[in-house]
Amino acid sequence: MVPDHHDETRDRELELVAELQRTYADAILAGDPRAAEAVIREAIDAGLDEATIDDRVIAPALVLVGDLWGDGRISIADEHLATSISLRVMALQREAFRVARERASQRVLLAGAQGEHHVVGLEMAGSVILHAGYDVRFLGADLPVAEIGGAVDRHRPAVVGFTTATILSAVHLQPAFDAVRRVDPDVGIVVGGRGVDAGLAPLPDVAVCRHVSDAVHHVDALIKRAGRN
Repeated sequence: MVPDHHDETRDRELELVAELQRTYADAILAGDPRAAEAVIREAIDAGLDEATIDDRVIAPALVLVGDLWGDGRISIADEHLATSISLRVMALQREAFRVARERASQRVLLAGAQGEHHVVGLEMAGSVILHAGYDVRFLGADLPVAEIGGAVDRHRPAVVGFTTATILSAVHLQPAFDAVRRVDPDVGIVVGGRGVDAGLAPLPDVAVCRHVSDAVHHVDALIKRAGRN
């Protein structure tokens, strides 16, 4: 008999939700807001939508808390703390989904500058930006300056990112920026890599990213600066 992959996927989701609900209940019963927030972040990262998290993770845990208080197994103080943690978590969850919805409507193009073949760091940054919710298009290594305008015109990004590891490819950055600006002067630009000159930082709407972990922060800031939200 051929296994039904739809049923397998549904079973895995049911198991995940049940485990998250148990872990969340443990967190709020322990009065641990950080643990509770971590459970909800895990649920979001797993792809559960807001309604599922509310209805199948948070609500059952609160019902359990109410039952335990009704049976005299926890104090009213414990019940109040569990409730206040949940209210805080739900507010953070709403904000997380709001930000994710806004990011999903924004596109980010990433490419190695002309002559640049080392793009592992750029791929890492792209993965982080994608995971944050942005629509990421990776144009690969060694993107000729002559091709940039066409790519920007076709994909209409909010931000374009380049990487350069040496002076040989860094000399193509300013022409690359100009090519982007000719199509859309409001596009934000982020650039990273060992070949980046610190003198680029003062340029308007150009962010220099020194660490992969900062990539989302720079993209967020460029989009807000351009008023694209």
